[in-house]
Amino acid sequence: MAQLIGSVGDQGKNLRQDVELVQHLLKEQAYYKGRVDGICGSHTLAAIRSFQSKFLSRPDGLIDVGGRTWHHLIASTAVTVKPVLLQWTGDSARWPEEKKILSMHPQLRPKVQKVLSALKDRGFEPKVFYGWRSVVVQLKIYAQGHTKVKFSFHNAQKPDGTPNSYAADIVDKRYGWEPGAKTSGFWKALGEEAKKQGLHWGGDWTSFPDEAHVQLVANSQLAHVKAESGL
Repeated sequence: MAQLIGSVGDQGKNLRQDVELVQHLLKEQAYYKGRVDGICGSHTLAAIRSFQSKFLSRPDGLIDVGGRTWHHLIASTAVTVKPVLLQWTGDSARWPEEKKILSMHPQLRPKVQKVLSALKDRGFEPKVFYGWRSVVVQLKIYAQGHTKVKFSFHNAQKPDGTPNSYAADIVDKRYGWEPGAKTSGFWKALGEEAKKQGLHWGGDWTSFPDEAHVQLVANSQLAHVKAESGL
């Protein structure tokens, strides 16, 4: 079961991943109609208070870790058949590789698996670093200057909020993004194997190359995928 790390709401700690989880849960019960962005603003606070009004005479707009509101929220969510969404919480970079692959678009999964197998046959030690990742994480990466977009193919999801990534970041576990990835020939090999599967490789981008990145469709489809994701 998903857990909060810190309190969420009025004067809460409001860690982004916690706020994102609460927004997801409230959205599933139609209390929250805004974006799942990990920011505890006025709409999120209003949704918390509205939810609390079911069982508190004086809603305080705060969800404490393990507190009454949290227990009610989890219990209510179970009724709406959404443990499916709860399994996709937490740091997606730390998910097992099988889960990362499952977080990808159905057409992307077998292609990535073939790329991984081919790279292993070539003597590399590939691993998926990211399949799906949340918009909140995307914004952090954007703020750090590691990407030029606030929404990427990694952030794609189905209408019910479950992951549906159109992209994967693949690294050699020995090097990550360190110089050894280039000198060993890993990036070049990744690009070659990705293209054999009809994937687009980020190493070909001239303005902002991203050698670890492979994606299912062309960059021109990003707006369509974002609209399809409801984000």
